[in-house]
Amino acid sequence: MKFKTSILIAALLFSILKSRAQDTETCGFSEDAWSADTAAITAFLISCGRIDTTNFDENGKKTTGKPHHQSIVVKLNSGKVLSNDSIYFIAEKMPSYPGGDDALMADISKGVHYPAAARANKTEGNVVVSFIVNRKGEMTNTKVVRGIGNGCEEEALRALKQLKTWNPGSVKGKLVRVQMNLPIRFKLR
Repeated sequence: MKFKTSILIAALLFSILKSRAQDTETCGFSEDAWSADTAAITAFLISCGRIDTTNFDENGKKTTGKPHHQSIVVKLNSGKVLSNDSIYFIAEKMPSYPGGDDALMADISKGVHYPAAARANKTEGNVVVSFIVNRKGEMTNTKVVRGIGNGCEEEALRALKQLKTWNPGSVKGKLVRVQMNLPIRFKLR
């Protein structure tokens, strides 16, 4: 009986120590560091915790349909919440580019260089990119949603990195993160 009790106490102490260890450096979490690092997110999920997402409609009710915004909760296995945030798809005040849409198109046009392979193969069309404008107006999580090949996707992402900081979006006067999609047109002249 004493042996079984000792094993139970040792197991309990091990799980407490393991839980506390997870709350320290082995399970570090930084939203900025994770902005586009899927390897860091995967390592966290395997070793330390989980990410729960819930979709909400425009009235703030849970939905399985097209979401208005998504709640994202990052938790340790111990249950401790590290981050509780939302990404909006539609905000009361959507992010805007300094100078408006005309300035955005002008800056993209100045920044995009037609890839040689695309020019040689007469590739034309729209590359659609997705990104999140964070509370500071910075673009994070940039990725290609639809491409046309021959280096156009890489060029579109490179051109995005050269854009100015956006004016962030808001809901009820509070700055929020907003996911945006932007088509970048490649047209031979």
